[in-house]
Amino acid sequence: MRKLFPFLLLCGVSVFAAENLFHGGTFEAPVIQGRTPVDKGGDPTNAGRGPDWMEFKFSPANASIIGGLTDEVAHDGRQSLYIDFDHVKTAYQSATLVSNFIPVLSGTDYQVGIWGRTDAKDPISADGRPAYLKVEVDFFAADANESVGQPFLATQPLPGAKDRDPVFNSDSWNPFLATLTTPAGAVFAQITWRWETSGTDGETNGIMYFDDAMLAGPPNANPNLTPAPVKLPTNLGIPVMSGTQ
Repeated sequence: MRKLFPFLLLCGVSVFAAENLFHGGTFEAPVIQGRTPVDKGGDPTNAGRGPDWMEFKFSPANASIIGGLTDEVAHDGRQSLYIDFDHVKTAYQSATLVSNFIPVLSGTDYQVGIWGRTDAKDPISADGRPAYLKVEVDFFAADANESVGQPFLATQPLPGAKDRDPVFNSDSWNPFLATLTTPAGAVFAQITWRWETSGTDGETNGIMYFDDAMLAGPPNANPNLTPAPVKLPTNLGIPVMSGTQ
């Protein structure tokens, strides 16, 4: 059974003192001008070719959630990721962003996180139908088709829980952070970020920005390690490559 962590440890900037092993979370590529949706060139996955992000998808395909890159605001650098809940009236609409494989050490503590803020003119309100930011970290052996241990899961309401001060606001960037321990045998981690409307009635509306996604902790001895090639049964005669080479 997967273990669910329903709330996060929110910490100060000092938690970033550990080395960030994920270098694509700054959303600086591709270079865009203005707010650019994924289907107009604001695609951090480079149409699935990476190298840092593998997939950016919306479910269903015609969902009222829009996402992409923008140079309107950034936590660091010039660009950030934006997610626009455009008067979403349907439950479980989502945008999902999946990282490439990140070399890690097994049995070791890491921090996973991202910085966020709401749009000043069109903020997400805690009074509307809830939306959530979810993170899942999956762990793999040297063969990235072989998962090890249990995935790490955590959820953060957007912009925050109704009975607490919001985690995210339009005045400043704030971090969404959690600590995890890699399971025995883990050689790679893969991070999935998901922005999703809840199953309750109502409407979700507003824009948020995210930047500097990270996985911080001790580096693998080989930071350029890639998953080993995986072969199908020999009777099929077709080798399959896993990950990026």
